[in-house]
Amino acid sequence: MTEPMVRDWAEAGSEITVAALPHIAPVYRSIPSVTHVLEWSFKRKTLQLIKRFQISRELRGQYDLCVICPNSFKSALIPWFAAIPDRIAYLGEFRGWFLTQSLSNPERNHRGSMVSFYKALGPLGKEKPSTLDLVTNPPYLKVKESLITRALSLYGLTKGAYTVIAPGAEYGSAKRWPAEYYAELVSRVSQSGGTVIILGSKNDQAVAQQIKKDSELRNSKIGSDIRNLAGETELLQAIALIAAAKCMVSNDSGLMHIGAALGVPQVAIFGSSSPLHTPPLSNKAKVIWLSLPCAPCFKRVCPLGHLKCLRDIDVGQVEAALKIACS
Repeated sequence: MTEPMVRDWAEAGSEITVAALPHIAPVYRSIPSVTHVLEWSFKRKTLQLIKRFQISRELRGQYDLCVICPNSFKSALIPWFAAIPDRIAYLGEFRGWFLTQSLSNPERNHRGSMVSFYKALGPLGKEKPSTLDLVTNPPYLKVKESLITRALSLYGLTKGAYTVIAPGAEYGSAKRWPAEYYAELVSRVSQSGGTVIILGSKNDQAVAQQIKKDSELRNSKIGSDIRNLAGETELLQAIALIAAAKCMVSNDSGLMHIGAALGVPQVAIFGSSSPLHTPPLSNKAKVIWLSLPCAPCFKRVCPLGHLKCLRDIDVGQVEAALKIACS
């Protein structure tokens, strides 16, 4: 979702270096307008002030401008310690005096598309892109063919001959279509002669295994056509496998945005979040969202306990959307 903003800076003549956590860095290595990627490893929910100061000393004098995408106080420390002349970010967590240029930070429900939200940090400033701009110039990733070939060979797959299922969503259960629904969908896709691979992080291994097992119970003949790769791939390998897929089904997640930026035909399932806020910006994406009166609540767990926003999305509805997306 930051790629269009990064691209705007590159098109304005800047050479782009991105500093990112190791689990995010591979995404930026797939962005053509990024020249360098720095991996900074920090523990979650810790300040690590000394480490941040040490990193900042290595950066002094190397950069003219820094765009700070996270909203946290600690994310503004390194650019400030490094005395980077221009430091641009949204206001948040009492960090305003660390910044040279700041934008007021709207509440989540009023941000609109996150691509527009981040593009406002670009050289065009608060000049927000129109809906047409986002359709004609959506987020874009590119994967080297050598990486795709290597990933396909490693897992014994053929380009364009499999469907990716991404059943995870790190934010919480209120964004995850039920595992038994995914199992039924996988069973139907496999029955039609298609290979299915399940992708996700190590946190998704259990649900992925459940989906594979339940799919096999529905039809014992399809076990060899389902590959559970959740937690088995590095992110760059997952990106390469998505790039070579026939199509993809996922929740509102990071892998959903990767699929959209790679231009893969996909079905994106939304629950507690909103496709008005974080849509898959691709003309090959089909979004399923019920837009119930209680949605979007943006909660990790359904506050009403019924999860109707996801449970009321029928498997047949997703299957039909998938056939349209892949046609």
